[in-house]
Amino acid sequence: MLTRVVLLSVLTGLTAGCSQQSSSPMRPSSPSVLQVAPADGATAVRLDAGVQLSFGVAVDRSAVERGFHLISEANMTGPCPDSSMGTHGSMDNIMGNPSMLAHMDAVHATHGGFSWNAAGTSCTFMPDSLMRPETHYMMHMSREMLDMMGQMGGSMGGGHMTGSGDMVAHFQTMTSDDHGSHHP
Repeated sequence: MLTRVVLLSVLTGLTAGCSQQSSSPMRPSSPSVLQVAPADGATAVRLDAGVQLSFGVAVDRSAVERGFHLISEANMTGPCPDSSMGTHGSMDNIMGNPSMLAHMDAVHATHGGFSWNAAGTSCTFMPDSLMRPETHYMMHMSREMLDMMGQMGGSMGGGHMTGSGDMVAHFQTMTSDDHGSHHP
């Protein structure tokens, strides 16, 4: 699987006068990098794929589960059940509008569940159903999730920062002719 890691620093959560040589079990001795698969810009992603998040350190599971959302471009440009919203606009416009991005998370995100390894250092988000063929997807990671990673001494890999301090990464699914058969 193609993996590409681009380091982007996030808030470290350090306060003035505090030593970085902490013996706290919450701060790792070396920085960790969140790796996401599929990688930002991946194409031909299987329709039955999950999104793997590898943190390199034990993290706050609830912050990740609140802060990670998978949104298809079809749901961004399609009809909205909230008639007061009107049109959503393009993926680029949504990424630049914090309130619209929050709306997409709350109303249009792909439903699914998380499975974690025993150490709490990685998880997989598995959509409840197959993803749409030949569709762009956005992985949205909230500022809360990024701040939690920063407090753990980590940084994010492979994505783009939004103006509100969130991170997004994108991938495109394959055609429906070869969706695989491994979805539970």
